[in-house]
Amino acid sequence: MSIRTARCLLLLPLFAGCQYLPHTDYFVAPENEPDPAWVRVVNFTQHATIYQYENGVRSGGVIRTGPLPFINTQDQGMPKAGQDLTFDYFETRVRPGIKTQVGMFWEGPRTQSCMVVTQFTPQAGRYYQFRLTSGSGGTCTLYPTLIERDKDGAEWHLVPNPQVTYPHSGPTAKTTYSNSRFEDPDYQPPAGLYPGM
Repeated sequence: MSIRTARCLLLLPLFAGCQYLPHTDYFVAPENEPDPAWVRVVNFTQHATIYQYENGVRSGGVIRTGPLPFINTQDQGMPKAGQDLTFDYFETRVRPGIKTQVGMFWEGPRTQSCMVVTQFTPQAGRYYQFRLTSGSGGTCTLYPTLIERDKDGAEWHLVPNPQVTYPHSGPTAKTTYSNSRFEDPDYQPPAGLYPGM
């Protein structure tokens, strides 16, 4: 093969565009929303998503800031409601009054994973929290809550949010394996196929 042919073959993907490369949509908080609603995602932020739907158009995506799935802790000053939140939570503004979907995903060892998706319509000025439990016990559960003031107005507390719906299986989902051979605890993959196992 000539050098000219090799160069052409190397440059060809550049002219083909990005259609062959992975594309990730990211959630971007509204900047000029005069009275936003607030959402906090707790645990497993590296795979969490927020989508909003208006007039049939979906916007949003993953809440991380780059293509690698790193934990993204972001504190925007939401009330902590007595929780010791120091790591792996994400707080953001969202547009109120439109359908909003929060998806949370746990990824564990041996190709295990678990996902729960919920929908709600946030109200202006309200605080919402979504916390996912680990799927290591065979299931993961999403806890959607409202963050509200106590009756005397001095402290904040969490109350269940009854206004959420689940388009799939409800707040609890079973852990699945992306490779069913790993369901057998004695299965050992060939060396190099799954590094680190």
